[in-house]
Amino acid sequence: MKKKNFIIFSLMVFGITAGVMAQAQQNPNSQPQKTTKKVETLQLAPGNGDTTKKGANPLLHQQSKEISPKEKEAQKYFVAGTTKSQAGDFDGAIQDFTKSLESFESANAFMARGYCYWMQNEFGMALEDETKSLNKFKNNSSAYFIRGACKFHLGDINGAETDLKAALNIDHKNAAAFNYMAAVKLQKQDYKEALENYSAVIKIDSNFADVFTNRGLVRHNLQDYRGAITDYNVALKKNPKNVSALNNRAAAKIALNDFKGALDDLNKAIALDPRGTDAYNNRGRAKQALGDTQGACQDWNTAFDLGSTDSKDLIIKFCK
Repeated sequence: MKKKNFIIFSLMVFGITAGVMAQAQQNPNSQPQKTTKKVETLQLAPGNGDTTKKGANPLLHQQSKEISPKEKEAQKYFVAGTTKSQAGDFDGAIQDFTKSLESFESANAFMARGYCYWMQNEFGMALEDETKSLNKFKNNSSAYFIRGACKFHLGDINGAETDLKAALNIDHKNAAAFNYMAAVKLQKQDYKEALENYSAVIKIDSNFADVFTNRGLVRHNLQDYRGAITDYNVALKKNPKNVSALNNRAAAKIALNDFKGALDDLNKAIALDPRGTDAYNNRGRAKQALGDTQGACQDWNTAFDLGSTDSKDLIIKFCK
C-alpha cells in the first residue's frame, strides 16, 4: 500500500466592483493526499458608477413625467450615498441609502445598500437587501451576483450557484460572477467546470485579481502540474510577493519531483510570511524528499508551534 502524503495549498477568492461587482495543494509524486482549502475574506474595491442598467430604477435617470417630492428627496440621498460608496465610506453610504429608502423604496437603493453591507462583510444584511431589490426588479444581474456572493460566504453553496447562474444569464461578461461560480465548483470538487469558469474570467479580464493563482489550483487538482505552474508563473509575474502562488507552485513542483525548485519557492514564501504554516509543512516535505529529515522535522515542528495540526502525524512518524 502506498503511503499517503498531502500538501496544503491556498484558494483565494476576490471580487472587484465596478458595475458588475465584482484563493491548495496536492499530492507529491501523484499519490493520494489530504487537501485543505481556504477561502479568504473578500477584499473589494469601491464601485465606480451606477450598478444597474439604465432604466432599472426611477431614481437614477431623468423621467419624462414629474416625480413626487418624496422621490426627489430619495434621489438626493441616493446620489449622496453613491458618492460616499465610491469613496469607500460605506457607513455613511448606508445611512444615506437608508434615508433614501425611507422616502421612496426603489430596487437600486436596496441593491446599493446591500452592496455596502457586503463590502463590510455583513452578508446577512446584504442578502436581505438584495432580495428586496430583486422583488422589485427581477432583471438585475448585480443584485443576483451580490446575493450569490453573500450566500457563498454564508455556506449556502447551492443557493449561491443558483443566483450566480441568474446573474450570468443576464450579464455574460460579469467576470466577478464567473470567479465566484468557479469557487462554487471548487467547493463541489467539479474541477472541469471550475477551470472553464476561471478561463472565462481571464478571457473577460486577464488582470482580475488572483485568477491565475486560482486556475493553477484547479489545474493541479486535474493533475495538470505543468499547466498549473504556467498559471502560477503568470500570477508571480504580476505580483512577485504572492505567497499563495509561491506555495502552490512549490506543490506542483513537488508533484513533478522538482524538490529543489520547490524548496526555492518555499524559502521565498516563508521569507515573505514567516508565520505561514502551509509553507513550513510543504518545505518539510521537500526537505524530506531531498534526504534532510532533520530539516524537515524542524519545519514541521515550527508549523505545529504556529498552530498547524497538519504536521502532527508527520512529526510522530518521522521525527524522534
